[in-house]
Amino acid sequence: MADIINMAAEPSSRILVVDDNDDNRYTLKHRLIREGYTNIVEAEDGIAAMATLKALSIDLVLLDVLMPEMDGFEVLEQIQADSELCGIPVIMISAQDEIENIVRCIEAGADDYFRKPFNTVLLRARVKASLEKKRLRDETRQQLNVIRQIFGRYVPEKLVSEIVSGQGKLKPVQTIATILFTDIADFTHISESMRPEQVASMLNDYFEAVIPAIAQYGGVVNQFQGDAMLVTFNVPTEDSYHADQAVRAAMAIQQVVDSQEFSGVRLRTRIGINSGSIFAGNIGAGDRVNYTVHGDAVNLAARLEQLNKRYDSSVLISDYTFRLLTANYPIESIGKVDIRGKSSQLEVHRLMSVQKQSNQICA
Repeated sequence: MADIINMAAEPSSRILVVDDNDDNRYTLKHRLIREGYTNIVEAEDGIAAMATLKALSIDLVLLDVLMPEMDGFEVLEQIQADSELCGIPVIMISAQDEIENIVRCIEAGADDYFRKPFNTVLLRARVKASLEKKRLRDETRQQLNVIRQIFGRYVPEKLVSEIVSGQGKLKPVQTIATILFTDIADFTHISESMRPEQVASMLNDYFEAVIPAIAQYGGVVNQFQGDAMLVTFNVPTEDSYHADQAVRAAMAIQQVVDSQEFSGVRLRTRIGINSGSIFAGNIGAGDRVNYTVHGDAVNLAARLEQLNKRYDSSVLISDYTFRLLTANYPIESIGKVDIRGKSSQLEVHRLMSVQKQSNQICA
């Protein structure tokens, strides 16, 4: 039977035994060793316990309630208040069996409670259960870290947190947002002379270069449409300076694209930026959903992107977005222009090219 118990234990699990009484620590430590747990650390009081927790990786704390200077309740409170330690399971131990103490320990965050003298069967069961809980917590945390690392390549950290906490669901909203629509100029002409694998390599290099520039300013790539991207600001995460952030992202995109080749190919981008009322939320059925945005503001951003061809420009900005800006940018007015789908002319502004911006700065 002893061999079976030893095989069930996890020798690598490090257990911290905290008790101001030497005999109690000795007894508990050796009972744990008999159960197969050999990686035991001791602390004679609460202060020493906290120092050990800060210095070593601990998987389980067996914590005496009544101790001088810093008692078990205080240690438990400090553990729960520390983001690095709060995932460690804590079993409170006391010679007292008062229901008030038990309730207080559980409400403070303890995983379990048992009283002295130790019952071997109960000790075995509760230690094993607590270590299993710790293992599951660690696995979950590791999975979430992987998710964060993957998502973090494409969206801001704040959005990653919202997606994870909402289990993939984002609350639908009607709000004012800024939309940035961008695509590669003359993409059809460029790609028709290339093999499919070359086109894919070029696009991958391009997206890998420009997406960090977008994320840097809080933009979220909402859709990929071939070589085009629809980027949102102020949704799904709020940003009071969403218009400014979109313009800064456009400038960063232009600078990145002008400064390098993509699989040996020089590219140019066209960008349209517009602000307005949009609807954003999960659209679909069952497990097949997409987070998407709808509204005339989205369509106008796409129209502005196409309008760059008429004015031989790279970035066009609607008057609505221009009036929301809180900082000065190298922007000039084109005046009122005809836009497809609009019954009346709209005021449009042009962001000066990266080269013009550099000349302006030098001047």
